[in-house]
Amino acid sequence: MKYKDADGIERRVKGYFDKEATKQMAARLGKEAALANEGVVDRYKDHRLRPLREHLEDFRQSLLAKGNTAKHAELTYSRARTVIDGCRFVTWGDISASKVQQFIAGLRNDGEGISVQTGNFYLATTKQFCKWMVQDQRAAESPVQHLKGLNVRTDRRHDRRALEVDEARRLLETTARAPKRFCMTGPERAML
Repeated sequence: MKYKDADGIERRVKGYFDKEATKQMAARLGKEAALANEGVVDRYKDHRLRPLREHLEDFRQSLLAKGNTAKHAELTYSRARTVIDGCRFVTWGDISASKVQQFIAGLRNDGEGISVQTGNFYLATTKQFCKWMVQDQRAAESPVQHLKGLNVRTDRRHDRRALEVDEARRLLETTARAPKRFCMTGPERAML
């Protein structure tokens, strides 16, 4: 079938075997071209149709370009990808806040899985990815923007405490005898 795009260029597109379906496709393409002529354009259409995996790779490259370390970029990328793959999101339109919450809750598995703090990290990276999509003008708004992390005080896996005097002494003695690390000798690190 033939139609004219927003720039007035005649385009040829393969239709369907069903003539009626081809007519409907022609009408839709013609309507999109007319709206584009009027300045009403869906600027996110191409990004909505791209697989999220491609956007995630661009997100990782963006983190590296901003000066983040490769380790940080990989960790952020892998956490966001874990959530997106776990929820079986393929395109931007698939992302659902409730599915993200349910998936992360499943990772926690009633205290047997990841901690609340780690779940909050997964949520934060997913929100960071969605916010980047908006800032990079790939989407109009983030579907997970309103989600909040859980209270980490309800799930203390490792309570922090001050070192006992003997523990602190042993740490300093061991550090002072240790070889050079991080461009510092053992006594320098013990002093630090």
